[in-house]
Amino acid sequence: MIYSTSKQMLLVLGGLSAMAVPVMAEEVISPELQAIIAKEKEDRKACKKQICQIFADKKAAPGTISCDVKKTWLQSEIEKTILRGKLDWPWAHARCTAKLNIDQQDLARLRSQPKSQMKLAKHDISCLLFQKNGGGEAYTVKLSIAPEVTFTGGKATAVTMNWSDIEAPALAKAAIWSATKLDNALGVLEGAMTRKINDFMFTKCKEVGIDIPEPK
Repeated sequence: MIYSTSKQMLLVLGGLSAMAVPVMAEEVISPELQAIIAKEKEDRKACKKQICQIFADKKAAPGTISCDVKKTWLQSEIEKTILRGKLDWPWAHARCTAKLNIDQQDLARLRSQPKSQMKLAKHDISCLLFQKNGGGEAYTVKLSIAPEVTFTGGKATAVTMNWSDIEAPALAKAAIWSATKLDNALGVLEGAMTRKINDFMFTKCKEVGIDIPEPK
């Protein structure tokens, strides 16, 4: 459960829910960036397996999943699988980091009950936003999210990110504030994050050997 960092996960939640979004075929990335993305994915594997196992078992012992999450989001991922034409993305790729803390039993309840909601505590995210064509220095952006996730019938049906505390250079902050304010009001990214969580459970968990059948 990023995107999310976006997917933090995007984002804490979003970043984790999009741990392994495929690179778009038309986008060319450098070997150095490919190596960074591959290492990030490997570093997330243990955390990913913990979450997938709880989703599969629908039960968990008391405790907290605590992970340092880092994800690089390619420009094509952000534009085509997250924003989908609803918001503009003026940068190239973004690299986000966050400390993820999720109660294991709350996570299990999302899958075990007919309908359940999980509210996460505020998570702080730090991102580097790289400029297009390799120009200039990357912008450093800090923000917070307090995600709320709703599951119905064993799958995600709604996500609210609840953005706040944005710190960024003036040029970047204006664009980010507009996007996050719009998302808080209209849920622009809600559908994208819901899809990412379900894709994570029913597709990406197979990458760590855990097959979770998708409910009809």
